[in-house]
Amino acid sequence: MSITNQIKALLLDPPPEFAFEISASGIAMSRTRPPAITTRAELPPGTLHPSPLKDNMLDTAAFSQAVARLVPATGKRGRRTAALILPDNAVRLAVLDFETLPAKEEERQALIRFRLRKTLPFDVDEAALSWHIQPGNKVVAAVTPADIVIRYETAFRLAGLHPGLVTCTPLALVDLLPSTGYILAAHKTEGALTVLALRNGVLLLARTLELMPHTVDPLEEISTDLYPTLVFLEDQTGARPEKLLLLGFGGQGDTAATRLSIELDIPADAMDEPHPGLAGYLRSLTIPQEKAA
Repeated sequence: MSITNQIKALLLDPPPEFAFEISASGIAMSRTRPPAITTRAELPPGTLHPSPLKDNMLDTAAFSQAVARLVPATGKRGRRTAALILPDNAVRLAVLDFETLPAKEEERQALIRFRLRKTLPFDVDEAALSWHIQPGNKVVAAVTPADIVIRYETAFRLAGLHPGLVTCTPLALVDLLPSTGYILAAHKTEGALTVLALRNGVLLLARTLELMPHTVDPLEEISTDLYPTLVFLEDQTGARPEKLLLLGFGGQGDTAATRLSIELDIPADAMDEPHPGLAGYLRSLTIPQEKAA
């Protein structure tokens, strides 16, 4: 089972009817049953500011209106369900190494929260936490204040949807990445860069870095952020990643890949996918995605 389906707030079977990927600039939506055609509602500037440290909703009405525009009308009765894919920098991710893990779920949770408490700038005991145990007792943990999740969910509940699964874009897009080899992926979004390192499908590192707004040379900042990550990975694993994959760079993807490949001395490619979290989640359900015209 993919990380996308492992790391979540609630377990829902069968899959939700709809999936939504949220970013500061807009919301992308697709049904989870074929044909999976993506539609998008833009958010007015200043509507949303993803962060794990404060309320993300700067304009609740505008956000709720965007959600309502995307939800298809129906005459059917019954609960309609949705998967919510939160922005990169609304959730903190961590990969924790353990020699052993307790057998009981409650004891595992307490241990994971204890480890996270040392590094998080918010109260982990009041946070929503999900995790997935990988081979070698490597635990992928996703955590954010519970109030932030509730605020996102509320807009969808008002639109008549039940958020049955909550994840975030970095975890959802993992299903787009190669399951073999040693890969470094960099996902650029509004104000943030998320870096993921995977070796044969096992997540070794996950971190989200803030990007300075209105920089003269954004690629220089990204190169500067990625270089110590490569050094750290080589030091920790004895090898450099074989390839750098770029997501979220839009029309600048090929240019960024060429430049970063030279500056960081690593083969680099750009992935042309405007909504990688949504595409990855649909792939985890083995549903092909069709882009709207």
